[in-house]
Amino acid sequence: MADQQLDPVAASRADLYRFLSAVLADPPDETAVETLVTSGIAPASELPDAAARSAVERLTWWAEGVTDPQEEADRLAPEHTRLFVGPRPVLQAHESYYSDDFLGEPLARVTGSYAGFEIAPTADLREEADHAAVELAALALLFERGDDGQVVTFLSEHGWWLPELATDIRERASEPFYEAVGELLEELVRADADRLDVRLER
Repeated sequence: MADQQLDPVAASRADLYRFLSAVLADPPDETAVETLVTSGIAPASELPDAAARSAVERLTWWAEGVTDPQEEADRLAPEHTRLFVGPRPVLQAHESYYSDDFLGEPLARVTGSYAGFEIAPTADLREEADHAAVELAALALLFERGDDGQVVTFLSEHGWWLPELATDIRERASEPFYEAVGELLEELVRADADRLDVRLER
């Protein structure tokens, strides 16, 4: 389903979840930074909730301070590695880690959820199925389908840990970009849970 066939909320959500998935999977390279600086993510005015608008505006503030996209990309790459890659990453962005069963049963459950939604693995994401980047890409796809019922089911089963991860990103990031990413992740998930009457709990 093309974006123009979606209502504005679903279209903006799909774009924002896709953005979050991309920057949690890999640091933005020079081209990605330049695109963010020149085009932004999504106009804050198109978002229906104040918290998400504020988070997008914080990313806009970051972009306005970028004078050299290559230099900024070079700064973000080691921060991404420190936070998410390691060899001893500061954070483990996996649902199973936050469930205290790292790469165990929660990984199998989310894999089963993808099968139930007929979501196939993509070569663009190398992470395990329960990694935040993969789950956020799945949410983007579900919003693109325009089926709130599927979004509700996915958030109900797998959304509970994303605000916790977002808080950890905000508190442990040393670059404004990733602080803003953490804020956007938290506000977006909470706003969608409130809008769709989903209780975010394990």
